[in-house]
Amino acid sequence: MALSSWAQEATDRFFSSRKSPSQAQCDDVALSVSDASMVSPVDSPGSLSYTVICNGRPGLPDLVISFREPGGTLDEEMVKLAKEIHGDLVPESTYHGNVEGADPPLSIYSMPCLQGSSCVEVLAFQEEMESDEQAKHTVFIRHLARYFARSGGREGIRKRFARLERELPPSSLPNSLLSKLIEDIPSHFNQDYPQVLTHGDFSVKNILLDEDTFEITGIVDWSLATIMPFGMDLDILYLTTWFMTRDGWHDYACKQLLRDVFWDEFWAASGIEGEERRGRTRRLAEARNADGSPSEEVLVSEGRMKQLGAWFGGEAAT
Repeated sequence: MALSSWAQEATDRFFSSRKSPSQAQCDDVALSVSDASMVSPVDSPGSLSYTVICNGRPGLPDLVISFREPGGTLDEEMVKLAKEIHGDLVPESTYHGNVEGADPPLSIYSMPCLQGSSCVEVLAFQEEMESDEQAKHTVFIRHLARYFARSGGREGIRKRFARLERELPPSSLPNSLLSKLIEDIPSHFNQDYPQVLTHGDFSVKNILLDEDTFEITGIVDWSLATIMPFGMDLDILYLTTWFMTRDGWHDYACKQLLRDVFWDEFWAASGIEGEERRGRTRRLAEARNADGSPSEEVLVSEGRMKQLGAWFGGEAAT
């Protein structure tokens, strides 16, 4: 399948900044790793990676091979946590080492090829939708709300520390320190700013949809995943209830209906009850600047999380 012009431009930019390997050389590596007969670039490429779908594997399903620069590598623990929370929506990745002689370095990962097309290829680009189109878009918004509800709060941090407590060698970090961290997690953060598993690049190109039903079939590219305040990824709610053309941003006529559907589904799926608690949660999520980015108060809470991470890393290094 031929790439769209913007996708081809993104791929060209990725390789134009590199000394080696070339796109053709990456394709050859992908064929070797996957034992496939042909490769084709994904429709929505990332800025820090070159990713292909490998077809024609005798008796085996298609495989995705992703070549990733240092800033886009996958944190195995974060991918595991994401998969625990979101199940089959998250592709399990396998690391295959680095491309020999790559400049800058490139890491190689393989993962299953999930079904579906990216949001940017599926969602409508007109203000008024036909009734069936609006109904499908509503299905997508409901799935989006369930995704955020599943992402969890402090429990995500507890899970990560608990796994470290089980798996780290005793010499790396005293179990007593990890146990104390797990016990003290609630005291590190204000109740108004729950810390959740955050994708970090939760954009329309990284969400896969069933083209017929608009159900979410996959979430890809977890290279920026981390624990951050709830709402940091909620730009996507705004990006999928309006759209951009060369003339600028345009609201869907049903924008407010879609956003109300999101919150109704989120309350039901998350189990959050009470007007006061719901009000605090929604206030945090909607505390955004004019351009849709998270407000200063949310970023301050993010800073608290980074301080804990820096402290934890410092302890681990001693």
